[in-house]
Amino acid sequence: MVIIAGVQLAWADIIVDQQPDLGGGPASDMDFIDQFGRRFWQREADNILLSQDADLRSLKWWGFYGGDGTPATPPPTSESIQIRFMIARASDGLPDENAVLFDETYLNPSRTPTGRILAAVGGRPAEQVYQVEFEGAIHLWASTLYWLEIVQLDDVNSMFRMETGSGVLAGHAFMNPLTNGWFGSESSFAFELSDVPEPGTGALLSLGILTLGKCRGRREDERK
Repeated sequence: MVIIAGVQLAWADIIVDQQPDLGGGPASDMDFIDQFGRRFWQREADNILLSQDADLRSLKWWGFYGGDGTPATPPPTSESIQIRFMIARASDGLPDENAVLFDETYLNPSRTPTGRILAAVGGRPAEQVYQVEFEGAIHLWASTLYWLEIVQLDDVNSMFRMETGSGVLAGHAFMNPLTNGWFGSESSFAFELSDVPEPGTGALLSLGILTLGKCRGRREDERK
């Protein structure tokens, strides 16, 4: 569901749908203190393989902060989230740092508590859902393996964690100071990719029809 100027538009197509499972998830944060008291960083990426070409305009994902060996913390007052789409390396199918399709950092992306608690995680952190709209469409080709990376930047007092979900394509990749580049692992993350209509086409057409209807209604009221 998309809302533009208070009007609900229901024709946004969900291209990838991986719903959260409340089972936890790993840190995806460039600066945090781990359970051993070390200053640490870790990047996470999930794989995408489409059966047909698609233009992506919206991303939603689920996550939380801290927990397990570190205290569960409330969401930071301000945060920066980097989002990247990468093509897979031909050699091993892992993310290719030299083939970045999209790279954007969002200051304070839309973040809403869902009201659910990750009871399986130490500290029982609260689940959060995030959403960003891309300025332009991101085109993905069918039968091409891509990687989506979502990572929090430069906040040592907050440990952002991606929530696991029901993956369309099993497996994810991670990188930290202890790995030699990207390393493949099991499980998937919770996120949605959607193709939202461009404002100025169908959306604005609907708004125009709605406005016209209201104007006609007012004129009819004036005649009474």
